[in-house]
Amino acid sequence: MKNKLVNGQHLSLANQTELLSEFVMTINGIPKVLDEISTLPNAWLGAGTIFQNVWNVLHDYELNAYIKDIDILYWDDSDLTWQSENRYISTLTEAITDIKIPFDVKNVARIHLWYEERFGIPKAEYLSVEESIATWPVIGACMAMRMKGGKLEFIAPYGFQDMFALRVRPNKVLVNQTIYENKALKWQEQWPMLSVESW
Repeated sequence: MKNKLVNGQHLSLANQTELLSEFVMTINGIPKVLDEISTLPNAWLGAGTIFQNVWNVLHDYELNAYIKDIDILYWDDSDLTWQSENRYISTLTEAITDIKIPFDVKNVARIHLWYEERFGIPKAEYLSVEESIATWPVIGACMAMRMKGGKLEFIAPYGFQDMFALRVRPNKVLVNQTIYENKALKWQEQWPMLSVESW
């Protein structure tokens, strides 16, 4: 698999998607997570579980090395309460007990309610899960996946090229320089082959 991933940056987008689909299903626990989140409204598995595991293989690390949580995003604008979100968190955690990485479950429809308090940046309401993913701090990290009709679907507004090329570039749509640099420099310590572009 490593040889295939090394060559990933030279493939067409369609072939990159096919390769990534093959790869993620080899990660222990991911097929089960994808199956479980299909019960949530418009739910996606995002970010590090995908691109950081590609980096792990390219660095000859174990799968899931340095992955601090499993990001789950869903959309439910019919109930914006924390209690509703917490119920989904509890249900998912109880359903999947053999994965030791904690889940980070967020209802994207309610992110604007707490974002400024946490990050110091005002945030208007998102209109969709897809919109939120396009605002994440690093271009190559803006991705998510779900299983639908027995086939993997991806959201990747900026493609997969940065991920395969081990390149980290800022996405200035929402976050500030400090947020980007803190994340990028930490990642470079963990995955030293990364090429980090300045803000």
